[in-house]
Amino acid sequence: MPLLVASLLQAVPASADDAPPSGYPSWAEVQQAQGNEAAASAEVARINQLLVGLQQKSGELGAAAIKAGAEYAKAHDALAHQQGVTQKLAEASQQARAKADSLKKATSALVVRAYESGGFDPGPWTLANAAIQPDNLQSYALLNRVLDRTAKLHADALSAAQASAAATAQEQAARDVLAQLDSDAAAKAQAAESARRAAEDSVAATEGQRKTMVAQLASLTSTSAAVAQKYQEGQVALAAYQAAQEAKREAAQRAAEAAAAANQQAQQPVSSGGGGGFAGGGGSVVNDPPGARQYASSRLGAYGWGQDQMQCLSLLWTQESSWMTDATNPSSGAYGIAQALPPDKYYSAGSDWLSNYRTQIDWGLGYIRDRYGSPCNAWQHEMGFNWY
Repeated sequence: MPLLVASLLQAVPASADDAPPSGYPSWAEVQQAQGNEAAASAEVARINQLLVGLQQKSGELGAAAIKAGAEYAKAHDALAHQQGVTQKLAEASQQARAKADSLKKATSALVVRAYESGGFDPGPWTLANAAIQPDNLQSYALLNRVLDRTAKLHADALSAAQASAAATAQEQAARDVLAQLDSDAAAKAQAAESARRAAEDSVAATEGQRKTMVAQLASLTSTSAAVAQKYQEGQVALAAYQAAQEAKREAAQRAAEAAAAANQQAQQPVSSGGGGGFAGGGGSVVNDPPGARQYASSRLGAYGWGQDQMQCLSLLWTQESSWMTDATNPSSGAYGIAQALPPDKYYSAGSDWLSNYRTQIDWGLGYIRDRYGSPCNAWQHEMGFNWY
């Protein structure tokens, strides 16, 4: 958004006796500054609303990340536990199979020895079955019992090994399932954490943008106020200049009237001879610019305005008629202090409108109120178009 240059805030009025004051901001520049401020204010409001939504979303994603992390921890613990169970079953299966293999080898060796020697040496079996004593092994019948006993132990050991292996396979399958669940939970937890961090980054970036816009808004607000202040100062300076010029004109007019009165040896009211023969109430025209200004100032409150509007009104009617009751525009025929066209518009305020500046002022103030709202608005139009 463009800012008004600083030179607008540093204008220095010219002397009222030399030339009209210049260098002050125009009304268009005041409106531009106010428009910049309004646009920045709207942008700050939009960013604030966006930030609220992002903060809410960030909170939701943070909660989701915590939940996903807890689910991953639970799945990981289950996997670790299952791995322990599988390991123990595998070790038991291995021990059972080793025992079966040992018994199988021992049985085979015993049979071979009995066949070769025709007898039986029970020594190797004392540890396998303490109930069998070497002195009792005297016959093949006893040998058969030992063999049967050994075969059964081997079969049991082999069955235990097979059962353990089957359990191990089942546990391995369960561990594989848990491993997949663990992997999925880890991926979800990572994705949730990434989303949370991205949301936090968005919140931080938007907060930075908001701070920048708030600072810019403060600057624009200050600039707008300064431009408006300088504009008002310019209007005051212009009013002072116009008042000084009007005072000079009035002094010259009074001097001319005094000279005329001295020549005539008697002061007479100024005739309305320049009035063009307008219809209206009788009486001599009274030209009294200071009195007219004082009357207009006293009537501002009746129309809802403060005395701050008097400067603009003074400028407006000074330019239009120099506050002369019988001022007549030779080109258009506009008449009086307010330069009504056609002149008989004044009649709605009083039949003496031709000669009474009070009647003209009352009509003129009503006209300004109805058409422009205030004397300053009317003066703005006058400066832009040279009429009101």
